[in-house]
Amino acid sequence: MTIDWNRIATAKLPANCGWKGTYRVRYSEIGDNGKVMMSALADYMQDAAGWGARILKLAYDDTVDQGIAWVLARMVIHIRDYPGNGEDIRVETWPSGVSRRVATRDFRLSNSKGEVIGVAQSFWVMFDLTTRRAAQWPDWVEERLPDPPGPKLIEPSLRPAFTKDHLPIIDNIKARPSDLDLYGHVNNVRMMQWVMGVAGPDGRPDFHPESLDIQFRTECRVHERVSIGYENGFAAVTRKEDGTDLVRAHIVPFNQTALA
Repeated sequence: MTIDWNRIATAKLPANCGWKGTYRVRYSEIGDNGKVMMSALADYMQDAAGWGARILKLAYDDTVDQGIAWVLARMVIHIRDYPGNGEDIRVETWPSGVSRRVATRDFRLSNSKGEVIGVAQSFWVMFDLTTRRAAQWPDWVEERLPDPPGPKLIEPSLRPAFTKDHLPIIDNIKARPSDLDLYGHVNNVRMMQWVMGVAGPDGRPDFHPESLDIQFRTECRVHERVSIGYENGFAAVTRKEDGTDLVRAHIVPFNQTALA
């Protein structure tokens, strides 16, 4: 996929469904190179998505009483510059469409100079909080989605890239209570950290890749044991009990993405 940063920078924030906010990079969010880690940027975007959903009355507080909630199924992120500690990052976000009961939300990240430093697209499905499975959309959800939606800043392939080869196990992890979010499963940003923790050469961490395409296939519950496999840019978080891949990802190091 070619990234057209000029088109991304000039897209207008939709008046009917757009939200923007500023986040300051904290000391706890930087890596050993002094730059903010991609997982922290994903955390900002997760927070921004929540505020954006409030505009449409589709946030957690609007859906939980109906026993449903949005969960992240996939996220595609491209970063061309990582700010340092104490720098401000503006996050703009808006819903960008619906296809086959999957809603997309786009994000644009800019530094304090107004320069676009990142772009992302996220894919969301409805989750039944009782059955712990995908839920059907009530009519009122569809009625609250914006018409028209905002523009798609990038066009990821419908099928995420992944390998058929066996991935060597680089690490083993047991999910802890501190890894959980309000849905009672391991938060997607934490699993993103697990993946990037083995994504560099020889299984070393790479918390500052150029791009990440990560698919959240099923939830990870507390005390479950998982293995982290990685090779040639492909990674998976696999549940040891039954061999199910909970997460699959494709990570691209810096300076390997085509530009328009």
